[in-house]
Amino acid sequence: MKSKKILKFAVLGVVLGVGIGVVIQNRQVSAKTNVLQHRKINTEGIDDNVYRQASASELAQMVRDGKVTSQQLIKHAVSQIKTENPQLNAVISLRESAALKESAAMKDTGQPFYGVPILIKGLGQQLDGESNTRGLTDLKDNKATETSDYVKKLQSMGFVIIGQTNFPELGLVNITDSKLNGVAHNPWRLSRNTGGSSGGAVASVAADFVPMATGNDAGGSLRIPASFTGVIGLKPTQGAITGDSTVPSTVNFANARQISDLQTYFKGMQNAEHPELIKDVPIDLKQLKIAYSTKSPVGTKVSKDAVKAVQQSVKFLRAQGYTVVKKDAPVDGKKLMKMYYTESTPTGTDANKMIKEKTGKNMQFKDVSPITWALYQADKKQTKQSEKFVTTEMTKVSQQMTDFHKIYPIYLTPTTATPAPKNSDPAYLPKYVKQLKHIQNLNHKKQIQLIYDAWLHGLSKTPFTQLANVSGEPALSLPTYVTKQGLPLGVQFEADKGQDQLLLQLGKEFQDHDQLQFFDSYQVDK
Repeated sequence: MKSKKILKFAVLGVVLGVGIGVVIQNRQVSAKTNVLQHRKINTEGIDDNVYRQASASELAQMVRDGKVTSQQLIKHAVSQIKTENPQLNAVISLRESAALKESAAMKDTGQPFYGVPILIKGLGQQLDGESNTRGLTDLKDNKATETSDYVKKLQSMGFVIIGQTNFPELGLVNITDSKLNGVAHNPWRLSRNTGGSSGGAVASVAADFVPMATGNDAGGSLRIPASFTGVIGLKPTQGAITGDSTVPSTVNFANARQISDLQTYFKGMQNAEHPELIKDVPIDLKQLKIAYSTKSPVGTKVSKDAVKAVQQSVKFLRAQGYTVVKKDAPVDGKKLMKMYYTESTPTGTDANKMIKEKTGKNMQFKDVSPITWALYQADKKQTKQSEKFVTTEMTKVSQQMTDFHKIYPIYLTPTTATPAPKNSDPAYLPKYVKQLKHIQNLNHKKQIQLIYDAWLHGLSKTPFTQLANVSGEPALSLPTYVTKQGLPLGVQFEADKGQDQLLLQLGKEFQDHDQLQFFDSYQVDK
């Protein structure tokens, strides 16, 4: 798409960065069992069990009270990552020395997360002088040249960045796997994927490497992996967070195990330039009618477990006094996704530009993922009519959901239609890979249809998350359900623009009533 008025959903356009003190790229899982095996970490200053169970806020208070130093927390987190990450490949770089120096120089000014180690996503979150690959093999040595406003803000809240987490090429797919960084394995079942694109982040939280890890979301990248790995993930209102555009595109936030951490984080990360985007929480949430649906927006199959997960939450909500009714969102899901893919084609052109600047040559099919190649070719044939289709549809979806929320302030669906896929399950079926290789021979309409068809194999597992990105609304994934096979599934709550704190308060009610299932507690209780 040639227009600069519409921002692409893919996270490519944001420069990223994390310091690389120790590069970690274990492509082969070394665990002997199929579930992450915790190993006792012995470091000075904090007990391993205490560290794993503490929230980010609790760790900050320990530092402030002199019970542990920030440096001791960093050393403990890094030691745990070095010991257990070979099972996961969730963390792709560490910057221990730089983090220790930064924590030693930090002054206590009342920061809510004073001295707490955090991992940031390796894509879209920039730290000056550090890794800037976008997941492209030709850019494997690239470094960022500045620190993003988002990262500066999280540092101002007291966090100390200790490393970078894994992600797929350009953040384009709902699994985490790439030629550059390899597969991110799921703690619940190492043969399963974490989901994407913030897959390394959520695995790091589920495995207790850190109590919080940052990610970003252009089509479900915070919520999809949260569902697949059993953590909490909020996609904020478009423009509500520091550094995010108010035009539907990528948003930045974090995953955690404690709603209270995300509530504090949200308040600290709010975009001061747009306070009007944040609304107060209603006094009585139970006066808000909740609609729910288990129907796939694109007509694909939804697993029995995903349906049960929603039904379980409906039962809980009704027991708490909420009015919950069955009602589908009014949006045409198939049309929405074709608009979404049409809007995303510049990602391929941008990738080619970066590769050409680095190598002096245009990229070839073999250099990138099949979908990056397809978007590049489709963008060459993008038309003014296509741009108008995107603008019209985006405006329509936003209005449809605004009207819907006047009747149903909260909308409940599965986060994902299935549990985490196997790592052997490809993002695209082989027959479509062959067709994508020659997509330049098709006209634009057929190109978009082929992209839709090729992406459907993955989309069928995660058809519920893209709506909130296009509408600009907040959406929260809660880890409420575990299948008989021992795999987590999340449910998603979506609300009108600006109602992020409402969703977090609703999530707190689930957590306060022990409705959330996390990796460690499940392993103990089962």
